[in-house]
Amino acid sequence: MPLDPSKIVLCWPNLIDDATLSVASPHWSDEQPLSLVQRRELAEQARLYDSGDAITIELGTPRPIGVVALAAHNLSASAQYRVIIGSGPNGTVTWDSGVRNVWPAVYATAELEWEYDNFWAGTMDADADFTPLMTVFIDEVQVTSYIRVAFDDPANPDGYIEIGRMFIGDAWQPEFNASYGITHGYDDTTEVTEAGDRTEYFDLKRRRRTATLSLDHLSEQEAFTRLYSLQRTVGIAGELLYAFSPAPSPENFARTFLARQQQIDALSHPYHATHSGSLSLLEIL
Repeated sequence: MPLDPSKIVLCWPNLIDDATLSVASPHWSDEQPLSLVQRRELAEQARLYDSGDAITIELGTPRPIGVVALAAHNLSASAQYRVIIGSGPNGTVTWDSGVRNVWPAVYATAELEWEYDNFWAGTMDADADFTPLMTVFIDEVQVTSYIRVAFDDPANPDGYIEIGRMFIGDAWQPEFNASYGITHGYDDTTEVTEAGDRTEYFDLKRRRRTATLSLDHLSEQEAFTRLYSLQRTVGIAGELLYAFSPAPSPENFARTFLARQQQIDALSHPYHATHSGSLSLLEIL
């Protein structure tokens, strides 16, 4: 079933850690190898001294795939990508994204002065406010063991390409969307010290996005094969990808991020044939 743009998307588990990766370019750094995309630490980034490459991901066993994402990358505003899913390098192609821009129009023109170079396109510039995240939602979840992610960025001003993390996983939407009252905010742990003369000094910390939501109309199957399973397999340490909507827009770009659960709340059974649960998510930086 195609993803519904009017509903949230929760994606897990991330299958990249146990996948086998292969590339075409010989110019990946020895000090910052491709294997770094299989680690959780976004600050430790794989580096490619080339204008582009194609990463082949082989899972071994066919698994449901609904999203492919590159996090903490330095791909420029003119970079492009293509994702292909199939039965193998020479097998049948079951899904092809076609060539797309890495950065869609993520700024509303109301946020930009007309003098800005990206006023008409609304694309992200180098001073991004958010962790760079290229998110590719598959039109319909594919059961596969083979994914190919190609990207091209010949105009990258850094002269190299970096990727901090890859995310390959299933994508789930509840039959009934999250209830009204969903919140999106920031976790700011900046420390404030006040001197005797009341001057304030700030130890600045990076702000992390947050989302809290309630799923109040789950079937028994959804509650226990999806949400309960998420709590068990991901816990508070594991990662998931959250999106308010899979539809590309400036607003949804701001509400799509890699996250972990801040806490695990018990599921409830308030009415006949109805279950409910809640999520409290904190961005992974």
